[in-house]
Amino acid sequence: MITAKEESVVYFLFKRVFRQLLYVLLWLLLGGIVFPMILSFMTGANYSLVEAIKNITLGPMLYIIVGCLALLSYSDFKILIQNGVSRHTYWKAKVIAFLGISTLGQVIGILYAFLLKLTLNGVSWEKFSLFMLIYGGFFKNTTVAYLVSFLFAILSSFVFSLTCILIGSVFSLFTKKQRRLIFLALITLFIVGIVTIADSYDRYGFKVSFRIINMLNFLAGYDQNSAGKTLNPTMPFIDLIVAGVLSSICSLWVMKHFKIRNE
Repeated sequence: MITAKEESVVYFLFKRVFRQLLYVLLWLLLGGIVFPMILSFMTGANYSLVEAIKNITLGPMLYIIVGCLALLSYSDFKILIQNGVSRHTYWKAKVIAFLGISTLGQVIGILYAFLLKLTLNGVSWEKFSLFMLIYGGFFKNTTVAYLVSFLFAILSSFVFSLTCILIGSVFSLFTKKQRRLIFLALITLFIVGIVTIADSYDRYGFKVSFRIINMLNFLAGYDQNSAGKTLNPTMPFIDLIVAGVLSSICSLWVMKHFKIRNE
C-alpha cells in the first residue's frame, strides 16, 4: 500500500520520466527516419520509408532509454526533498514509477513488433525476442512461450532500470567535477583492461576455469538432462529477481546518504 503523498510523488516522477522518454524518442525517430529521408532527397539516393519503419527496434530502444533515464537521480531528489519528501519516499516512488514506465515501454515495444508483422510483414516475434531465440524451445505451447517471453521482457527491463537507479545514485553522491574524473578513470581502466587481456591472450593464451563455465551454465539455465536441446528459463527469472532485490536494497541505502548541494 502507498499513501496519498507517495502516490503524488509517483505520479510526478512518472510524468516527468514519460516526458523525457517522449523527447528522446522524438529525436531518435527524427534521426532515424526524417534525416535519412531529407538526405536521400538531397543526394538522390534510394530511400524506403517502409524499410526504415521496419528497421526500428522499438522495444530494445525503449529498454535502453528507460535505463538511461533511471540514471538521473539527483535532480529529482533535489526538487522533491525541498518540498518535504523524505529520502525513503523518494526511493519508493522512483522504484514504482520505473516499474510502470518499464512495463509501459515493453508493452509498446511488443505491440509495435506485432503490428509491424501484421501490416508490413516485419520480423516475427520469435526472431525479435532474444528470450524466444534462447529459451523458446523449452515450451511446448506457443501461447505460453509468448506470455513468458513478454513477462521476461518486462521484468528484465525493470531490473535493468533498478540497476541504473543504483548506479546513478552512487554517482549522485559525488560532485560534478568528481563525476567527470571518475567517468574518465573508468573509461581509462576499461581500455587498459581490454588491451591487457588481449595482449595476454596473444602471448600466453588462457582458458576459462570449468568452475566459472559451470556457474555461468547454471545461471543461464543449462540442464544436463536436455543438453544440446533447450535451456531452462527458470534460473534467468531467479537471477533477475535476486538482482532486482539487491539493486533496490543498495539504492535505498545509497539514497539515504543523499545531500543537497549547490551545483
